[in-house]
Amino acid sequence: MKRPLYGRILCAALLFGACTPGRQTADTLVRCEKAVASAPDSVMRALKAIAPENLGGRAAQARYALILAEAGDRTGHADANDSLLRVAWNYYREHPQEIRRQCKTLYYQGRDKLRRGDKPGALRLFLEVEEKIRQIDEPYYTGLLYLRIGEVYHAELNFIRAYRYCREARDRFLRAERPRETAEALLAMTSAALRMRDLQRARRDCTLALELADELHDDTLVRRSLSLFATLYVVSETERIPEDLLHRIETAACCDSTSAGLCTRAQVHLLRGNPDRALRDLQQAEERHPDCEELPILSYTAFRAETAAGHYPEATCAIHRFIYLNDSLTRAALHTSAGMIEKEYFRERSAFADYRMRSRRITERIVAAAILLVLLLAGLIVRQRLRLQRSRTERGLQLLREARDEYRKLAEYIMEKRHTESRLRSMIASRFEVIDRLGKTYYERENTTSGQLAMARQVKQLIDGFAENGEMLEELEQIVDEAHDGAMRKLRNDFPRMKEADTRLLCYIFGGFSPQVISLFMEESVANIYARKSRLKSRIRHSDSPHKEFLVALLEGSSDRC
Repeated sequence: MKRPLYGRILCAALLFGACTPGRQTADTLVRCEKAVASAPDSVMRALKAIAPENLGGRAAQARYALILAEAGDRTGHADANDSLLRVAWNYYREHPQEIRRQCKTLYYQGRDKLRRGDKPGALRLFLEVEEKIRQIDEPYYTGLLYLRIGEVYHAELNFIRAYRYCREARDRFLRAERPRETAEALLAMTSAALRMRDLQRARRDCTLALELADELHDDTLVRRSLSLFATLYVVSETERIPEDLLHRIETAACCDSTSAGLCTRAQVHLLRGNPDRALRDLQQAEERHPDCEELPILSYTAFRAETAAGHYPEATCAIHRFIYLNDSLTRAALHTSAGMIEKEYFRERSAFADYRMRSRRITERIVAAAILLVLLLAGLIVRQRLRLQRSRTERGLQLLREARDEYRKLAEYIMEKRHTESRLRSMIASRFEVIDRLGKTYYERENTTSGQLAMARQVKQLIDGFAENGEMLEELEQIVDEAHDGAMRKLRNDFPRMKEADTRLLCYIFGGFSPQVISLFMEESVANIYARKSRLKSRIRHSDSPHKEFLVALLEGSSDRC
């Protein structure tokens, strides 16, 4: 009575908070987030009462969607969780500081995939959550995650890993002081241990789970624990079940009309020595269309009941059906059955053991010698591979060291080259700045008054002297080569038939002189200089020179400077 009353009171409080707009909506979301684990139905009703326009920004919408998806997962109404979780993930994936809500979003996305049968996709999401959740200390949610991963491995028939993850989940729940979840983890461990035929471990885990269920007064957990005990003692052919435990199992299963409850009742009748009543219960259980996980234990219980009743042909059919179901589950999960092949191989060997004793001894010696030879060859191969791997590793390390040295040398060369280029450019700028300025002055003022004629004559003499000085031209070519990665040298090598005047024009252009000054050097008009420059640029672009892109880039760079 207390829990429904508490749920109604909480629902009324949440509804009152949800009806107020603005800031009250955030307070409602906080209360819903705290209460979703204990009262998910009330939280769902309170959240659905919030008007969409009161949610505000993306943060509130993402939080609302995540809480509603969690409540739907806990209540079993998770039909619309996919769209809700997409809304939450689209926001939280952009906010790495929200690591806890990121993990919860991915976790419930994995739960949604698991419900739709996509076990590989669910496991991938769960493993991603496992990697992220290590950054925070959340034992309860870590335990839930490990429990779900264990369920996936159990469905994939990997019972060793399933048991290990369920055991990790139990440890996390014990640390978080969550006894109900601890009992669920113990029951999952019991189921995995039963499938591994580790009956001692299964009995120990199931006993602990039953004790926790009794302390919690949880009838569901008690029935599950007692059902696993019944299966445990049916599978165990040597140990006898205690009478008080058998009575508890019988009392718990008497009112359960599901296929699992009928199977438990059949196991009780079988343990009490009433195989006919067990067979009737098993027939009723099969009429209720049990799922594929329950069919093998039903077939095995039928085999035990038919054997106890003396119906050996029917027992043979039941055990064959049990083997077929197990093999079908194995093939569905693993797509192969190497264990059955190995079992058949050893069965054939044991069938011929009586009359082939002498030949078997000889065969065993031959096989032993062959095995020793194979082991010897395998050892030699492994040793050779290890040696090759070691030599490859050493070679790789040597190449890495060489690459590092080359990288260091290249970096030093680049730095030195940049320094040289900067120095040479500064030399060009400082050496020819005066000439460039005077040339422009002369060009601009050559038809002015008589006071400027003298200056024009001096500038003209200076420019003519520079243009006719062969040593200065050679020096200019060297400076251009140093500053522009051997541009003149590449030009002369790629175009040996180019006229000397065109080569000198390109040298002036690469040197950074303006078209006006070049026209003075070459004693041509500016228009001719532009025309020749355009013609040379087109000639270089359409040539087969391997450095044409580099030379065209220099010409275009000079155009930008102009």
